[in-house]
Amino acid sequence: MTEEQEQQEQAPVGGVITKIERQARSKQRYNVFLDGLFAFSVHEDLMVKFRLLKGASIEPGEYEHILIEEERHRGYSSALRLLSSRLRSEYEIRERLKRKEFEAEVIDHVAARLKNEGYLNDEMFAEMLTKQRSESHKKGRHWIKQELQQKGIPKEHITNALEQVDEAVEVEAAYQLASKRYRKDWEEDRLKARRKIAGFLQRRGYSGNVVSKVMAKMPAASGDEDWHEFPEQSDFDE
Repeated sequence: MTEEQEQQEQAPVGGVITKIERQARSKQRYNVFLDGLFAFSVHEDLMVKFRLLKGASIEPGEYEHILIEEERHRGYSSALRLLSSRLRSEYEIRERLKRKEFEAEVIDHVAARLKNEGYLNDEMFAEMLTKQRSESHKKGRHWIKQELQQKGIPKEHITNALEQVDEAVEVEAAYQLASKRYRKDWEEDRLKARRKIAGFLQRRGYSGNVVSKVMAKMPAASGDEDWHEFPEQSDFDE
């Protein structure tokens, strides 16, 4: 429990606003005093919403409502900061807010608001992540499916996103990876290279069918110059 929360527990639950002061470390937050005692701190948006002015009276019921709205606002602001760095799934946002010890009611409220405002959309998230992993990171569907599951994406959204992956694009991406990494091995010992390539591509999430098609694209004989041209790849993690 923070020092501010401890002060709120000891504060009056109603009274007249006798003092309002802006916090030194957060210019958008204000400390509110009731009958000379610190009562709570709120964001400036709630100062306006509840018309918190010096001399105004706050009834116990209104006091509790203000505290609930303040906690919801804190949760919402925290979620927006997370979303400002990258898109996240609803599950990810909920888990991060849990770690910050927000109550379940607050988390539900924040998630509903973010979805209503378009900041949380698991279907769109699944499609965008699938496209990025498939095209930029050159990961196969099995890898992508597992990652989406870990991020709590509903099954139907995962299925729809993976259905949009073009197998021909997958095969070409996998071929580029394999031919760049194992060209020398292939020219020296094709049987050994096949095992290496199969294991490598499967670890990146490519299906057996994609692996077979990659093998079919490889040059038929050692020393064959019929290697497909491909661009340099910066993302080459295994």
